[in-house]
Amino acid sequence: MQPTPFAAQVTAFETWLEKNTGIALQLPMFKTVPAWQLFKAGIVNSLILVAGALVATLLFATVLGALQSSRSLLLRWPARALALVLQSSPVVLTLVMSAAVALALFPYSSAVAIGAAIVALGLMNGANAGQAIAEAMQTLRTERGGPPAPTVELFGRAVSRSATQIVSFLVNAAKGTPIASFIGAPELLGALTDITSFASGRITTYSMLLVFYVVVVIVVVWLCDRLRVWLERRQMVAV
Repeated sequence: MQPTPFAAQVTAFETWLEKNTGIALQLPMFKTVPAWQLFKAGIVNSLILVAGALVATLLFATVLGALQSSRSLLLRWPARALALVLQSSPVVLTLVMSAAVALALFPYSSAVAIGAAIVALGLMNGANAGQAIAEAMQTLRTERGGPPAPTVELFGRAVSRSATQIVSFLVNAAKGTPIASFIGAPELLGALTDITSFASGRITTYSMLLVFYVVVVIVVVWLCDRLRVWLERRQMVAV
């Protein structure tokens, strides 16, 4: 396989590190062009998957929360039934079902696999966050008494009150993205698995995967904490 322009420097660094520290580090993703391309594509696809899962979780949480809070039985009960099914289903099964529906509608591609994973993760975590919003909505209605507040205003307060739960499921969505490799989505776990199939350095390769997702989750937690603070401030102002 064609080496990368910096393969010699990578090999020299591995040799120097082993000679001076005794650590036999192997970095196959930097040595050949196919491995380097897979590695770069895996990082990009993983970041797209994480961002998409967060947006989908927020979207489904808002929609399912609003439907479960509706005073109409025709809207409320189907939404609650869907949330119950999603909460009771294994993540892998939901992922496979989402991929099956997507592949029935579109020919397989990387975008289709990533899109199916985003929908599955968004539904799973959005259903739980939506239930938290609906419960907060019911509590606010009970506490308020008297003339009902405008629905939009009350729903906004319910979202603010359930900020902690929403943030928790957003973090879960980010942490669950590597499971997308199960349906062939070319994110980083799948890319590194492909790399280790024709190169050595399995321990180093998967250690880099661990570091990548730890950093991603730390960033997501920080951003979600900013979101939680903003929502809680809205709740305090509304009160």
